Amino acid sequence: MDQTAWSSLNQLRLEAFKNILYKNLQEKYVALLMTRVTELCHDAFELIQLNRIASVPIIMRSALESYVDLMCLIRNPGHIEEMNQSFDNYISKISGKSPKKNELKIWGKFKLAGESESYNNFYAFLCRSAHGNIETLVRDHAIGDAISIGHSSSAESLMLYLNQTIALASTSLIEGLSFLGFKEDQLSGIKEIQHISGLGKYA
Repeated sequence: MDQTAWSSLNQLRLEAFKNILYKNLQEKYVALLMTRVTELCHDAFELIQLNRIASVPIIMRSALESYVDLMCLIRNPGHIEEMNQSFDNYISKISGKSPKKNELKIWGKFKLAGESESYNNFYAFLCRSAHGNIETLVRDHAIGDAISIGHSSSAESLMLYLNQTIALASTSLIEGLSFLGFKEDQLSGIKEIQHISGLGKYA
């Protein structure tokens, strides 16, 4: 994919965000989650442009987790309470108290979002790449038997991450903006970019 696709997607994103209106808390949270996903994807894109991809899977994992929250919230307005519970548990933990209620586990979120397959594929890859596992060390920090600092990644790796970044950002925009009432003609440009990413929804 031509790297100008991100520039086109970002322009469409900025134009769409000028017209976002939300009427309730669910719609506000949808807009915020969509913003987070696309901002994280933008950060990943900037690193890809610099050929600094060791941190890209870490950023993309956070983006995918936020996308899953976005889809859970679109499907169920009650997911706001789950998000609030997560914050309450965080406050309890840093205060030395026991959480009042168990949070929904990440697998449960993927299942509710209709993304069970992604959990075992794309998400699993991102999680492995976010830690110092042997495959990550070899791929990102070594050339042959030698330790390497700042070596250039392969063109295939760069293109894979670029496609994932664009596809996830465009998918979150399509889902979020559709929920917020944007019409087909307003989404056609984003859907075209999603399609030419060559990955359907995302890797």
